[in-house]
Amino acid sequence: MEIVHVSNLQKAYGAHKVLRGIDFKAQAGEIIGVIGKNGAGKSTFLEILMTLKSYDEGNVLLFDKELRTLSYSGLENVRKDISAVLQPTQFYKTLKVAELLKLFKTYYKSPVDIEQIIIDFKLQPHRKKYFDKLSGGWKQIVSLAIAFLSEPKMLILDEPTTGLDPHMRNMLWMYISEYNKRTGGTVILTTHNMDEVELYCDKVMLLNDGVNEVFDTTQGILSSGYKSINDFYLSKVSI
Repeated sequence: MEIVHVSNLQKAYGAHKVLRGIDFKAQAGEIIGVIGKNGAGKSTFLEILMTLKSYDEGNVLLFDKELRTLSYSGLENVRKDISAVLQPTQFYKTLKVAELLKLFKTYYKSPVDIEQIIIDFKLQPHRKKYFDKLSGGWKQIVSLAIAFLSEPKMLILDEPTTGLDPHMRNMLWMYISEYNKRTGGTVILTTHNMDEVELYCDKVMLLNDGVNEVFDTTQGILSSGYKSINDFYLSKVSI
């Protein structure tokens, strides 16, 4: 099932063209890494998929619905199937972890059992801690747990493991992969960690100056003669 279908997507801020004709497709169950230098257009692309930004030209279909044609209520219905974890993550400083989960369960009108989420994400030792007092890694894991409360069809992650130590990075990816297997949901993420792309992503889109220069499976890229996704990236992006 096709979750996202983007064709000739263009976006400019004044005279500066940030996206210059992006074509992109995502199927249910895929994990897709969006890579490129800072300023390549990655964040703008994700913000359009999250329905946070408009676009100038092209077509963006989410769940077979063209965003440009939707009413406000139609957009709200699409947003119910999308969750995101962005950088930096900030929540109410005066709320504890369990309180945050309960609050967002109410927002999402979610049927998901909070206690099961706490067990699944190994949050028992942290349930009574204030979110603001958690380490960066545990903040990201709580943010991911909150994102799962809505049982999204599409999960968008903006550099989810930035600043995390190897142990926390591994834990976060374990949860992302488990979500992907259990729900068949689509994960679209940006990252500068090419080893993560190689290990976990089904497909890779390389954005270079607002153009998707390469969009292929990780296996397809590696079979083209590159030793690693990092070698591929460095060969395509000028310093």
